[in-house]
Amino acid sequence: YQMGHEVYLVTRLPDHIVGYAAASEIRKLGIKDDFICYGGQHMGIYFLEQGFGGRASEVTYLNRSESSFCQSQISDYDFSCLEGMDALHICGFSLAFSCQLRDVVITWIKEAKKRGIKIIFDCNFRPSLWTKDAEEIKAIYEHILMLSDIVFAGYKDATQLLNIEPPQLLDETTKQKIVLQEMCRRYHIEYIFGTIRHQDQLTGYMVSETKMVMSEAMPLIVFDRIGGGDGFAAGAIHGYFSQMSDQDLIRFATASGVLAHTTYGDSPILNQKTIMDYIEYGPSDIKR
Repeated sequence: YQMGHEVYLVTRLPDHIVGYAAASEIRKLGIKDDFICYGGQHMGIYFLEQGFGGRASEVTYLNRSESSFCQSQISDYDFSCLEGMDALHICGFSLAFSCQLRDVVITWIKEAKKRGIKIIFDCNFRPSLWTKDAEEIKAIYEHILMLSDIVFAGYKDATQLLNIEPPQLLDETTKQKIVLQEMCRRYHIEYIFGTIRHQDQLTGYMVSETKMVMSEAMPLIVFDRIGGGDGFAAGAIHGYFSQMSDQDLIRFATASGVLAHTTYGDSPILNQKTIMDYIEYGPSDIKR
């Protein structure tokens, strides 16, 4: 929304004042809540222990599987709301909880594909949310990847989750390119987007079967780590649908990700002008 697109959230929230308050917060971000449905009593909760320096941040999830969304069924949703949409964005979190919820996700994807809508899938693999063994998880992800057009994924997703073997005796960038291109070929993915973090720098990449385009390394100062990946994803999706050139697209997405680390919370509040100013002029102190 901050970049000029019309955005809707589809989910199921508790049918009480807490659920209504959550929808209100969504509207404050400019995201439309017309297609949110209500039922159940709970929202998923997590606690974040904020890391600093060499100490990693740690997330503890509570009662996610009991949330209204995770308890939702196919019959809760009206798929006609997909008419006229350009893309459906799916998060890998939703695959972890139950067969019932995975059926909901797959139904959304199939209904979108019937209408010629692009499927965007963010792998977002979180081991602490899963109870299945590695082979079952791999099979679930492969099913979704075969239905996806644009994917957000990294080297570890390709090698550890999907068991794509990296070549030996090559530098890390070349290994990354080869395994992600193999992932594109294997699952017929149009583009894979992601970032490489090196201490205080962030580099973005976009990969297809035939090429890998990378941004320059951008300086990274972290105020809040949560939401940085979402900022990158928002920039990449905007660049894709704005038909930017490959180099402009990945530079814009990476700058969006870098700036998302400078805002608190996991809902980036950056608009297109802020990001373009950063690309053109670099970091600034204060605007008066």
